[in-house]
Formats: sequence, structure tokens, C-alpha cells
Amino acid sequence: MATFSESLVTNFQALTLGQRIGVVVILALAIATIPMLMILGKEPELVILFSQLDSEDTRAIIQELGKQGVTYEIGEGGNTITVPAERVHELRLQLASAGLPESAGVGFEIFDRTGLGVTPFTQQMNYRRALQGELARTIGQISQVDRVRVHLVIPEKRLFASEQKPAQAAVVLTMKRGNPLGGAQVQGIVHLVASSVEGLDPGQVTVVNSHGEVLSKSSADKDALMSSTQIDTQRRVEQDLEHRVQTMLDKVLGRDSSVVRVTAPLEFRQVEITEEIFDPDSQVVRSENKSQEKVIEQGGQQGIQGGAPGVGSNLPNAQKTIGGKGPKEAKRKNETVNYEVNRKVMKIIEPTGLIKQLSVAVLVDGTYEAVEIKEGQAEDAVSADKTYVPRSEQEMENLLKIVKNAVGFSEKRGDQIEMLNVPFTTPEFLEGEEGMTAGVQSFLATWGGFLKPILFFFLGVMVLWFVIRPMALNLSKSSASPVVLPQTGLPATVTEYEAQISVTPQDEALKLATDNPATAAQVIRTWIKEEQKV
Repeated sequence: MATFSESLVTNFQALTLGQRIGVVVILALAIATIPMLMILGKEPELVILFSQLDSEDTRAIIQELGKQGVTYEIGEGGNTITVPAERVHELRLQLASAGLPESAGVGFEIFDRTGLGVTPFTQQMNYRRALQGELARTIGQISQVDRVRVHLVIPEKRLFASEQKPAQAAVVLTMKRGNPLGGAQVQGIVHLVASSVEGLDPGQVTVVNSHGEVLSKSSADKDALMSSTQIDTQRRVEQDLEHRVQTMLDKVLGRDSSVVRVTAPLEFRQVEITEEIFDPDSQVVRSENKSQEKVIEQGGQQGIQGGAPGVGSNLPNAQKTIGGKGPKEAKRKNETVNYEVNRKVMKIIEPTGLIKQLSVAVLVDGTYEAVEIKEGQAEDAVSADKTYVPRSEQEMENLLKIVKNAVGFSEKRGDQIEMLNVPFTTPEFLEGEEGMTAGVQSFLATWGGFLKPILFFFLGVMVLWFVIRPMALNLSKSSASPVVLPQTGLPATVTEYEAQISVTPQDEALKLATDNPATAAQVIRTWIKEEQKV
């Protein structure tokens, strides 16, 4: 290593001033090429500043970005503008302060620019515009919503309530691709708008999508909304059961070797049962009342007419009894007993969403074996390179048991499960340019962002290896003075050659050593090392 560095320094010192400057410049350019290539390989990350813009908003935003000297790109037919990621939030704030984009609507900041002489009608229209803009901004914060427009109809207040017209609102939503809104989210938007506008009933709010489909449901359509929610619930239950069975079969049979479909109708009736049961065998005395009465009547004197008390003795033709036969006695007894009978009151509320009956259909693919081509048989004669082999009955029975346990099969409920072993038809892809192109595109889409900087890094390494390394090796080699031969030809003998030259070899060596001391020192050092080796 020391010899290499010494040779490098010696050869560099042996160069002229112009050669030294050239070598330094070339090395500097070569070394600067590496970071330049890496910078070029790493493109700035651009993110979306605004999307779904109108042509006027696009033009105004481009002019504002041009004034600030910001790098930008326009995509999707001029509807989307992308800027460097590190400046996206700053630019949004700056453009919002400038009122861009205007298609997003204005909010209550419109009153910051209100001048003198504004009529009440203008104030009312500005208030409506500001309220529409604020509602649009709030609804636009929902992740599934791409663009939103809000229209409000606020009638003037009337003196009589019978003449007052209700307020109305309409919301137009443009959804992001593949992100639909759920029923609960639509109702949330309806209640948000109704709560933000004075005198607006939720039933007067209409929500539609960009295709003109009505998403909101009024109070009159509550049953329809409930039915839609029930269908969504049933579908989620079915998808959960399908996912359970499908993931399990994929582990056993492999991907794309089975198909599972589940139908699970749910019971959404709300049943409330109240039962009151009396047990006559279990009774308890609650209260008891007993009363007893005894009456004694003494007999009268003779000659005095008398008779037994009561109605009979007071009748006109009744016989009169003279005298008495002795005292009379009357008794009366009354007893009342109240019993408490054992009673049981039961109130049963059956849960909703129970599965009425479960129907499961499962298709299972078989196995395939390679076909051996016999001698003399052309390859075109073979219809397929693999032959279908059905699965055994024991294997199908085992799979059926596993599926029953996975879905919670119940014979009492009347569940049905059908499992068939059939061959699957798979599309045949040609092995050619189409397949290669699709594979390359998929590979570049996945790893292109990582491979580009690595590619430029290897280019820099190649510059070091094929440019800088050979230059350093050439500088490290010891240079020898070329031997100049005479133009008239070689002399016949040494004496003739010595007679032709005017100086002796010793004088020539001294002259070379004087002109190139570094080279002479290197040559002498080499001779000494060779002598030591010998």
C-alpha cells in the first residue's frame, strides 16, 4: 500500500502543470458524477395539491404557483395538480388565503370583505352562500367523499305559521372510487345539515350522488331504510360465514381450489311475550275472619198474646200463641278465609337477528396428474397437459364435517349443506409477450421506485471502477524513458554505435537523472530491492 501511494505521488509529480490540472479536473468531475447520478435517480416526491378542479381554478392555481416558482405537474386531463410533498400544506394555506380554488365554495370569510351600501337582499344571499360553503367543507372531510355541493332553500319568514313554508336542502356527493357511503353515514350527513340550518327538518334534506341516485330516506321511508339495513346485516353475516369456511379450505386445498356461498336469512321480528302462571297447589292463607252470634228469647205470661218473632206472627190470619213454652235460643256462625294463590309473571323479549335457516353450497376442485405422451403420439393430440382426478368419498366426508362445524350446522333448525366435487375451468394464458409484459409492468409498479436509485448508484460505481481506477493504476506505474533508435539504421558493432553517439552512456544517465530526479530515485530504489531479493 505504501509503495502504491509513493508511486502515485511520484508519477503525479512527474507530470507537467497542465497535465496535473487536467487530472485533477477529471477526478473532480468523476467524483461529482456519483452524487449527481443519485440525485437524478431520486425524483422529488409529488403529492396531490388539489384534484377534480375546474378549468378556471386550474388556470388560476397554475398562475399562482408560477409566481412563487413552485415545481408542479398537471394530471388527469388538467383536473389534478401535484406539488412536492414538503410544500403541500404551505401551498394549500397560501392558496386558501387567496380564495383558491373558488369551486370549493366560500365560507363565512365572505363577510370579511363586506363594504358599505350592501342591501338586505345581498346580505341574505351572502349568508346563504357562506352557509352552503361551510357545510360543503365540513361534509368534504369525510374520507369517502371526493367533492360535495350543498344547496339551501330558506324561505322568508311569514306572519302566520300556516303560511310559513318549510326550509329545504339538497346535497350532491361525488364519491371516491371504490368507497361508497353506508346508510348510517348518509343519515349522519342529513342530520348534520338539518342541525346547521334553522327551521330545517331532516325529512326535507335530500342527498344524491353524482349519478343522480337518491341516498337519503325520509321519515315516510323508514320501513324501506330498515329493510336496507337488515339486508346489509344479513349480507355481513353471510360474508363472515363464507370467510370462515373459505380461509379454512384454502389452508387445506390451496387457493382457488374451492368456492363457498352461504345464505342465512335472519329473523328481524321483535317478539315480546308476557306470561302469568297460577299454581293452585301452592296456596297460602292471606286473611281469616270468624264471627259467631247467639240469641236467647224468654217465654211470656198467660193471656198475653204472643208469638214467635218474625214475619209469620205478624200476618193477619196468623195464629196467636198465648203463653210461652220456655226460652228459645238461636245461634249464627260466620267464617271468612282469604287464600293467596302462587303466581309467576314472565316477560320474554326474543333477540332479533337470529338465523332462521342456514344454506351452504361448497364446490371443491379435484387434483390433477400430468399426462405422459406416448411414443408416436403428437403433442397436439393431447387435449390437456393434465388430467382431472376426483377426490375420494372419505376426503369429501371429512371436508363436509369441517364445514358443518365451521358454520354451526343445526339439524333442528333445518340447515342444509351441499358439497360437490367438480373440475374447475381455469383460463389458459399464453406464454409470450403478453405474459412477459404484464409481469414486467407489475414488477415495475411494485419495485420501480426502489430500483431506480439503486440503478444510478451502480452507474456511479461503474464510473469509479472503469474511469477513476484505470487512471489511478496508470499513475501508479513507473515510467521508463523510451530508447530512441537512429534513423539511418542499426550499427553493425558496438564500436560503430559508440562512434555515432557524441556522449557516453554515463553522461546520458547523469543527464536523465538530473532532468528527472524522482524517476531516477525510483529506478535506483527498484534496483536495490532486486539486489536484496537475490
